Formats: sequence, C-alpha cells, structure tokens
Amino acid sequence: MPVYIQIFMLAVIILLSVYAISLCKQLWKLKHNEAIEKNKALQHSDNKKREAQESIHILLSCVLQDQVSLTEAAIRVSGLAKVLKLSEVEQQFYIAFDNLAMATSHIPILTDWGKLSAKEQKRFNDEREIIEGEHKDKVLSAAKRLSQPQ
Repeated sequence: MPVYIQIFMLAVIILLSVYAISLCKQLWKLKHNEAIEKNKALQHSDNKKREAQESIHILLSCVLQDQVSLTEAAIRVSGLAKVLKLSEVEQQFYIAFDNLAMATSHIPILTDWGKLSAKEQKRFNDEREIIEGEHKDKVLSAAKRLSQPQ
C-alpha cells in the first residue's frame, strides 16, 4: 500500500479520535450540568419543605395560644401540609385540619369576603364559629400532637 494512503488513513483515524474525544467532553459537561441542576432542584424542594414545616409550627403555636381562628389555621396548615408530600401515615395527623378546612370551604375569603354586606359577614361568622365548635377538640388535639418534638 502506498505511503500517502497510509498517511491519509492515519490522519482520518486521528481526526475521528479527536472528534470522539470532543463528543465525550460534551457528554461529560452535559451530565455534570444535569447533576448540578438536579442538586439545585433538590435543595429548592428541601427549602420549600423546611419553610412549610416552619410555617406549620408557627401556625400550630398560634392556634394553641388562640391567636388565630381555627378555620384560618386549618386552611393554611392543610395547604402547607400538601407541600410536605407526606406519607399516608403522616397525613393522618393533619386530617382534623383538612376536615375543618373542607367544612368551611364554602365561606368566602379575602376579596370575596370584602364584597359581602355586614349582615352576610355576620351570618358567615356565626356559621364559621358553629363549625369551628364542632371541630375544635380534634383540631386542638392535632395541634398539640404536631407541635410536640418528634
């Protein structure tokens, strides 16, 4: 085989090797960046869970000190508990809050509350207090259980 063909084949082999090495470097960079993004996402998720746990702890403390209505606490705790992505066993500790939040879900809040007349607000407040009375023992018991160190 003539020398120029051998040199040409060697050059092709070298070029293909360089190309393969550059592809491997790109793949490594992609995997590295993917791992970094995954780590950031996990940290973000952990931060959201930690913030939700802290908020729940504060709400439970407020409930036990009678600083917030049971309905407001139930709505907030139920929502925050969903952020925690609890197991079925852990979800059982939050059922009292979920039940009260569901029982009062028809009562307007925020902007809708402001649109009500004073008479309607009083009627809904009276209804809320009755519903809270029905759920009070279970919600307070759950708040005490959840606020204890585990």
